Amino acid sequence: MDVKPLLITGGTVLTVNGQDETIESGALLIEGTRIVDIGPADVLGARYPAAERLDASGSVIMPGLVNLHMHSGLIRGTAEDLPVFEWLAKHVDPKHRALTEDLAHAAARLCYAEALLSGTTCVLDMYRFMHKCAVAADELGLRAVLAPYVVDKPGMDWFETLETNRRLVEERNGTSEGRIHVWFALEHLTYNTEEAYRKAAELAAKYDTGIHTHGEESRDMAISLKLRTGRWPVELFHDRGILGPRTVLAHCVWLRREERELLARTGTAVAHCPVSNLKLASGIAPVKELLEMGVTVGIGTDGVKENNNLDMLEEMKFVPLLQKARLLDARVMPAETVIRMATIGGAKALGLDREIGSLEVGKKADLIVIDFRKPHLTPVMGGKYNNAASNVVYAATGADVKHVFIDGRQVVRDHRLVRADVSEIIASGQTAAERLFRLREPFVPA
Repeated sequence: MDVKPLLITGGTVLTVNGQDETIESGALLIEGTRIVDIGPADVLGARYPAAERLDASGSVIMPGLVNLHMHSGLIRGTAEDLPVFEWLAKHVDPKHRALTEDLAHAAARLCYAEALLSGTTCVLDMYRFMHKCAVAADELGLRAVLAPYVVDKPGMDWFETLETNRRLVEERNGTSEGRIHVWFALEHLTYNTEEAYRKAAELAAKYDTGIHTHGEESRDMAISLKLRTGRWPVELFHDRGILGPRTVLAHCVWLRREERELLARTGTAVAHCPVSNLKLASGIAPVKELLEMGVTVGIGTDGVKENNNLDMLEEMKFVPLLQKARLLDARVMPAETVIRMATIGGAKALGLDREIGSLEVGKKADLIVIDFRKPHLTPVMGGKYNNAASNVVYAATGADVKHVFIDGRQVVRDHRLVRADVSEIIASGQTAAERLFRLREPFVPA
């Protein structure tokens, strides 16, 4: 049976196009997987009288959010109050040693459900057993770039390898009607040999895919690497051949001027994770300077173990607050800049900006509807006092997301998943977490 075009109408449309155009009382028409028209609600209503309609009055219609760095996981709220490398040794690495593919599947379903319900339509997820993550993303309808943890240092053979990563690329890259992509991914400079980076760069070139890894988030580790190698972390990445427009570095908190220049010169993108950087006492990334140098910067939540949620709307608020406080300048990082980072910025970092990241005719219909009929989102003002962008960044939360569309298909309707039972996902996640902690116990250091 033919599906009628859908007209989403009556809301304030934040297009995030090249002019950051806002359409008050706007509308857009979805036909198949694409946006085929966009404009004032009265004009499109008259133009498409036979289209199905979704009333978005009192709401904001905007591009779906792109979470540019996250980790699926099950140890939320149980790995607290430690600096990053002690935290890794005591909590995270033992978890990886105990993880099984079924537990990874339960974790991905739980995290992807949380992401969708809070307005994220595309994730760059770094995890393990990611063939199971692909299954979860396909089940829920999420757009996902999968980046398996690869580690090749001796004594850490419970992680993924470049060979398992390569097989996943061959099996899953471009599947699920193009919603799933697979990149090559390396855990960290202290977890991988120089050869691993060079080989990953060769494989990424061969398979025409991207590279994801952790840029430095620890000041002490950045200094240690400099003392041991004579090079700062981004310089090491450059020496090992992975910088470029198909690479995303997470965090990049401690950057010297020469490192920032390398990122700009090579077109390497950065995933800024402010909440994780605060919680692990890592510091504040120089986002304002990176943007001014032309570096593509998106926003990531990091994992549930260090955030402790995947709410990108909450994450967005911390981006400008940190830069304003760091620079003692209230004028930096306007709301429109932050929204661009969370949408078209993340899409550009993933090489997907021609398809997603803004609401424009011909692009994929990846979009969200945020219900502004809430006390904390009132008043809704138009004209010269239009406050839609400011309220999205500073007042909205993931709980305000009412509808979510990916590839033109509705995956969240009235705050509920369309393609899965969230109660069953929660129950499965709880059972999996309890099992993981039992399996992890022998690997936890005394």
